[in-house]
Amino acid sequence: MANCSVFAQQDAQLSQYMFNPLYINPATAGTDGVMRFQLHYRNQWSAYQTTYDGSGSLGTQVLTASMPLNGLHSGLGIQFVNDKTPSGSGYQNMLLSYAYQIGLRNGSILSIGVKGGFHTKTFDSRFRPGETGDPIVDAASKNISESKADLALGILYKAQNYQLGVSLNHVNTPNYSFGVTRDSEYKIKQILNITASYDYYLNDDVKVTPTALWRSDFVTSALEGGAIFTYAEKYWLGGSYRLNDAGIILAGLSMLKDNSLRLGYSLDLTTVGQAAKSPTSHEVLISYALPAPKLFGGKKTPVRTPRFRHQ
Repeated sequence: MANCSVFAQQDAQLSQYMFNPLYINPATAGTDGVMRFQLHYRNQWSAYQTTYDGSGSLGTQVLTASMPLNGLHSGLGIQFVNDKTPSGSGYQNMLLSYAYQIGLRNGSILSIGVKGGFHTKTFDSRFRPGETGDPIVDAASKNISESKADLALGILYKAQNYQLGVSLNHVNTPNYSFGVTRDSEYKIKQILNITASYDYYLNDDVKVTPTALWRSDFVTSALEGGAIFTYAEKYWLGGSYRLNDAGIILAGLSMLKDNSLRLGYSLDLTTVGQAAKSPTSHEVLISYALPAPKLFGGKKTPVRTPRFRHQ
């Protein structure tokens, strides 16, 4: 198993990933039956002290939108990500998702999705390489950026009380040369993600949802697991552990008619490598849902309050 920060260097890390599955798997687009807008703001390793430039933190903003196309048994999604480190490296992407949903006899669905767009890798003048001599490392000490096409694939099986998803990000392994020789390319690795969750109702008011996320770049892997308790379909509290990285506390509530507005917060408590990191990370989630529009002859899907789900 690897420290999860290895994967976070490529893809921004979200502790509340279970509330925004589109970020990980394009097959989830439109599967919750509503038009949903979600914004994550993450402050990783708050007040982190850089070697040269003093305090800073890893700032991440993730904006997603998703909606079903009921008449086409499909879903659409879009995501925007901005991720920046205090040392001057970062990335931005804009990706569109499409999912085709197959209804099965037992009432579950099988969804197959694809996600594509542009991934931009950036460095600014704050970046100071530990070693010189590599053309890409030397070029990265200036204000540079380069955009490449990026592709992801995913599949999701979703039943009434549980779901299992598999996705592969960066299928085409984008290469960045930043204008130097092809012998010095910076390649984005493929990342395999497997997610799972199960809703178990203790009584009419209380639900517990175990969740898990496993990631691998086919050399190393990382595992995260936990559980969330939901009360009266409105309030939730839970925790998880990211192996070799951090313990996580999650809390939130739903408001307005049909629980259309969702507010969430998570606190990461670093357990490994505290000497090289700040002890805490903070993440805020804002989500708003609207009834799905009636398109292509499909039926308009209402926002449902019973059986609140983490999508």
